[in-house]
Amino acid sequence: MLPKLLRFIVPLTASSLLQLAFNAADLIVVGRFGRPNALAAVGSNVALVMLVVNTFMGLAVGGGVLCARFFGAKDRARLVETVSTAQIVGFTGGIGVGALGIALAMPLLRLISTPDDVAPLAAVYLKIYFAGMPVIALYNFSSALLRAMGDTRRPFYYLAAAGVVNVLLNLFFVIVLGIDVAGVALATVLSQCLSCFLTVRCLLRTMELRLREMRFSGGMFRDILRIGLPAGIQGSMYSIANFVIQGAVNSFGAAVITGSAACSSLEGFLFCPVDACQQAATTSVSQNLGARRIERTSLAAWQCMALVAVISGAGAGLIYLFRDPLLRLYTTDTAALDSACVRLRIICLFYVFNAFMAVSSGVVRGLGHSALPAVVTFLGCCVLRIVWIYTFYAAAPSIERLFAVYPVSWVVTTAAHCVCYAVIRRKMRAGTELTV
Repeated sequence: MLPKLLRFIVPLTASSLLQLAFNAADLIVVGRFGRPNALAAVGSNVALVMLVVNTFMGLAVGGGVLCARFFGAKDRARLVETVSTAQIVGFTGGIGVGALGIALAMPLLRLISTPDDVAPLAAVYLKIYFAGMPVIALYNFSSALLRAMGDTRRPFYYLAAAGVVNVLLNLFFVIVLGIDVAGVALATVLSQCLSCFLTVRCLLRTMELRLREMRFSGGMFRDILRIGLPAGIQGSMYSIANFVIQGAVNSFGAAVITGSAACSSLEGFLFCPVDACQQAATTSVSQNLGARRIERTSLAAWQCMALVAVISGAGAGLIYLFRDPLLRLYTTDTAALDSACVRLRIICLFYVFNAFMAVSSGVVRGLGHSALPAVVTFLGCCVLRIVWIYTFYAAAPSIERLFAVYPVSWVVTTAAHCVCYAVIRRKMRAGTELTV
């Protein structure tokens, strides 16, 4: 099973790393060639953008889990029904959320205490990004469906093509035309349009499905929501808590916002293989469950945990070792660099627990228990973080106390996920539970 997991994880990780590299290019270009506070404007939007994106990615998990299950069971009729419904939900949902985001851009930025010298630029970026939300959501749903059927290679190629376009547009808009924040936002949306088109076309051709044949199924929609809504809530929980954390970061001023944005970009590279292992765990466990190969679900779970421990540990060590040259790609401001190093030291030291937390959650979800990891994550990564901010951090505010909230929540939530997995496995061995 390990070679199969690696064939799934490696292209998916490469795709995510490539996407992060192009996103990092946005920050580097705007930080180096944009006006003062341009990087802070883009960085202050991270929590808001990830709140929406993580919610859609979580909802896409619902379609992905069902797709993997019907693919493993070779049930083509229900597979087509899943693909059609998921794509319709993704696109229409993106329209609604995009319109709402444009209307509420400035109030949301004020809610997280965005400084007055940063907020106008940040609002420009946020409105343009929300305008592209329909294609961004459709891309996330379509790529999740392809991955559920085991195809991670072609989405990588499409992402590479879109990423090259993104970088070229960044350079053109920012350096040639002189529009920094709006330029990187436009480049992101336009490149997402390309990746969305290529991914949707690939999915439809793989399924031998035409657009006019696509139909919305109310029953399948309910099944997608049953699995995906808890995962979407779980994904948004990180961002809800980070929304509060971003408000605390913003209170320290533009330099700390800039340093935190640079550090967050580097952390994204660490999460790419972790996310791939999480998705591999969910897909592999779900496929084996659909094929009623129960013992192989346990093997897949432990192999994914071992892989993610090695990969995340090595990645965190390398990023911290080369932190100075890496951070200087984004900014040369001394105060921003100092604050970024504080955050990076705390994150890298404990990052393996974030990896364990993600994969253990994915395993439980693959076993058909989407609500359970959502509840655990809500308590460990939302409630606990918010309580930390308003108690321990508020008692003596400092960036060290602020960023320490991450490892504390990782350790607690990982332990809770492992307890849940142990209980589910015990019930399955006893024959009292089999979720398919």
